[in-house]
Amino acid sequence: MLLALALIWGTSYILIKKGLIAFTPVELACLRLSISFVASVPFAIKALSAIPRDKFSAVFLIGFFGNGIPAFLFALSLTKSGSAVTGILNSLSPLWTLLVGIYFFKVVVSRQKVSGVIVGFMGAMVLVLGKRGENFQTDALYSLLPVAATLCYGISSNIMKEKMQTGNPIYVTSLALMTVGLPSLIGLFFTSAPAKIIGGQVWPSFACIAILSLFGTLIAWMLFYRLVQRTDALFAASVTYLAPIVAIGWGLLDGEVLNFLQLLGMLLILTGVYFTTSGKTMRIAGQTS
Repeated sequence: MLLALALIWGTSYILIKKGLIAFTPVELACLRLSISFVASVPFAIKALSAIPRDKFSAVFLIGFFGNGIPAFLFALSLTKSGSAVTGILNSLSPLWTLLVGIYFFKVVVSRQKVSGVIVGFMGAMVLVLGKRGENFQTDALYSLLPVAATLCYGISSNIMKEKMQTGNPIYVTSLALMTVGLPSLIGLFFTSAPAKIIGGQVWPSFACIAILSLFGTLIAWMLFYRLVQRTDALFAASVTYLAPIVAIGWGLLDGEVLNFLQLLGMLLILTGVYFTTSGKTMRIAGQTS
């Protein structure tokens, strides 16, 4: 499941790149959440009766922090920050997951897992820094947006593990997307995206966003939440280390050349993921999870 997620989210980079050819980052975020929401409506209707009412607040927070806020924060960041900077900062997700789990959810983590998080982040930095031609220019304020987005991921992952351990991940995902997808769908009509789509000149980019929505958001988050339930939040968050490796693979197919720094970064990432995924399991409130 971790490798499947890495493949899906690693492929998302090239889909986002193609989508941004015709749409602004904010339009892309609105389209991505709106399409995912529309596709998940049949599941969301069933989820309304399948998920207990006292769990609705947790699902709302999962959708708000896991899907809604990050989509727009990353979109806004891309307007002023280079993709390399955003890629590095996105790798903060496991670190925030670790810190939020320890300080707010009383999660106990082995030193081996902590070492894995640190080594994996170092590998992500080396991997991105080793890519030739990357844009590392950024606005200081806008560079904080991906940091806030990864903090949101850490909060969402821990809430999922703590509050929705036994919930059906399909229903959790669909209901979570409803909480952010409906406002995004309404907001979409205040952008120029509908006019672009009706004009018919942006269909290749729109098709990439549609694929991104169905696989990179809807299906991927179903897999992610299931992975959180079966393992722990930190294990699942380590996918953000593996996704850039998949993205590099797509780059190689597109004619890019792999250099020594990127190979070193991949080695560090794989080492970090090994430590993160093979350490002692997290324990929440004294219970093995």
